[in-house]
Amino acid sequence: MFNPMYGEFAAEYAAAIRDNSYNAHYERPSLRALLPDLQGKKVIDLGCGPGEYAAYLVSLGATVTAVDASAEMISLVQQKLGNNVHAYQQDLTFGVPDEADRSFDLAVSPLMIHYLEDPTPLFREVKRILKPEGQFVFSTHHPFMDYEFSPSGNYFLTEKIVDEWNTLGRPTRVEYFRRPLSALMKSLFDAGLCMVEMSEGKPDEQMQQSDPESYQRLSTAPGFLFLKCRVM
Repeated sequence: MFNPMYGEFAAEYAAAIRDNSYNAHYERPSLRALLPDLQGKKVIDLGCGPGEYAAYLVSLGATVTAVDASAEMISLVQQKLGNNVHAYQQDLTFGVPDEADRSFDLAVSPLMIHYLEDPTPLFREVKRILKPEGQFVFSTHHPFMDYEFSPSGNYFLTEKIVDEWNTLGRPTRVEYFRRPLSALMKSLFDAGLCMVEMSEGKPDEQMQQSDPESYQRLSTAPGFLFLKCRVM
């Protein structure tokens, strides 16, 4: 699924999310709150984007592999972090076939799962590459938030959504999939992963000053869903 924000507008996107409301002051602090100690851990960043998480993981002592479907995003990661990470392009619909079994302590995937029509194959790959005590931490659109965009009005369907976001300061077309919470949970269980912790996120207090409208919205209704899982 091609979204121009992550291809031809990759550099603009990287600049936009560095210090914005939904990514920098809501998603990242909420997902980071679920991460284990990273010192000395081997971590794979699935859907790494421009490398915000990869840089954070490296700063806390992790050895990081960063993977994204966008060549432009991988280029940005390499420019930003050089030899500090191993970064390569891969369509995550097909998993990470180049990675060895039981080779990672942690897999993270920030705001990427909703671009997959069926995340089960990737979840199976996550189980395969995680060590026995490994963890998988990811964020995705909250099913209740996405439901208002359902073309059918049927919450229980998995549907493709075509929308326009203002992340770049102008309307930009995006495509993704919405699915019910039960479908997401079934994909995890079918892949052999067990959820051990869930969060619906919390906006950073500084957003109250920088973007009070979004702060109020995210303080009273969820935007994203944050899950920590382990191998069953």
